[in-house]
Formats: sequence, C-alpha cells, structure tokens
Amino acid sequence: MWIQRLIWFLGRMIFYMLILPLAVGTVYTLATDQWLGALIFMVLFFIVLYNGLIRVRIRAHSVVVRNDKVVFFIPEKTVRNRFDFVSRKQSIVELPSYALLDRPFAIEIFFAGHDCRVQVCRLSLKLGYIMELTGWQRAYDGYIRYQDQLPLAVKRQLYKSAANIVPSSAAPGNENLDDFLKPILSELNLGLANLGLQIEENTCTFEAGPTIARILADEQKNVELASISAEIE
Repeated sequence: MWIQRLIWFLGRMIFYMLILPLAVGTVYTLATDQWLGALIFMVLFFIVLYNGLIRVRIRAHSVVVRNDKVVFFIPEKTVRNRFDFVSRKQSIVELPSYALLDRPFAIEIFFAGHDCRVQVCRLSLKLGYIMELTGWQRAYDGYIRYQDQLPLAVKRQLYKSAANIVPSSAAPGNENLDDFLKPILSELNLGLANLGLQIEENTCTFEAGPTIARILADEQKNVELASISAEIE
C-alpha cells in the first residue's frame, strides 16, 4: 500500500542523508590528520551503515517470500540480519494492516421476519490473518493482486458472501443469538478465506419493522458497482 511505500522511501532518504555526510566527514578528517574527529566520524558511519544496510526492521504481519511462495509469517515487529534472507534469496513483504485490520468492517443483512416484517442484522467485523501457510499464501497473493484496492476487495467479498446467506426467519433472542450467527459467520469466513482473512471478533445489532430505510453511502455504491463489474468480466 502507498503508506508502506512512503515509510520505506522516507527510511531510505534518512539513511542516505546521514551516511553521505558521515562518509565525507570521515575522508576529510583522515586527509587532514584530525584523528579524533576521524574516529568519531568512523564510529558514527559504521553505526548508521549497520542500522541501514545490515540490520532490517521487520514490521508485524510480514511474510518471508521466495519465488512468490510464502515461507513463513512474522506476526510481531522484530529486528533481523538482512543477510539471513539475502543468502537464501528471500524477500520480506509487509502485509497491510492499515484500513484492513485496524478498523471493523460493517455489513447489513436484510431478511424476512414474522408478520411480513423486515429484519436487519448489522454486523461489525474485526478481521485477522489466517494463521496457517495456505492462509498466508492467499493473503500474499491477494495483496499482490489488489495492492491499495485490497480493502475494497474485502468489502466486495463480504458483499458477495452475504448474498448467499439464508438466515433463520425467526428473530433471535439473547439465548439463541450464537446459533443464529453461526451459519452467517461461517459463510462470511468462507469467502474471506480466499483473501487469507478470517473474522476474529464480531458484534451484532438487530432492527425490525414493516419497512426499513437507510441513506446509501458512496462507499456502498462503489462496492456494489465493483461487484457488478467483476461479475460482467
């Protein structure tokens, strides 16, 4: 995603802004026999060089990839030796979390209730990556395919999966809410698995009435149009 590329670019820019003046300072102080200054510049130069080229900071939710195949998943932020990966011809790819894992996805499911009343199940879903190799591979493939459009692809997948749900016609009470949500969450998880994602937390609220109206947001229009375009293609 663009924010990841921006962070990488800023990191590289800061590294070169530090390493070049230190290199020039080291050469100048050695040429003019300023040994104490040369020692200070050399120490700082090697510290920056180590942190910029040898040590690599790996962010959470990253995968180690070789020949487009995921080798393993790194769930937490860590620091490793860059040459451990270079020697194995592996690369590190940070899977997105911004606009994907850091906020819930909301979806409304309309279905017929008793006495010709319309019922609405409003779900708020917090997602996470599937913790197995096949899930990591699908998450990586989805990121490579959709890039910045991945959150929209997730919404489109939720929208598509929700269309296949056939919930119970009975309005759930507190005692049978879990039984009511189980097939709904199962169907949504089945679609999300295509992107290497799963539902980790969910909250649900209900509304019922003879008619239910809502203001259609632009975001919903984009999701529906994207789903129609995908079906046409």
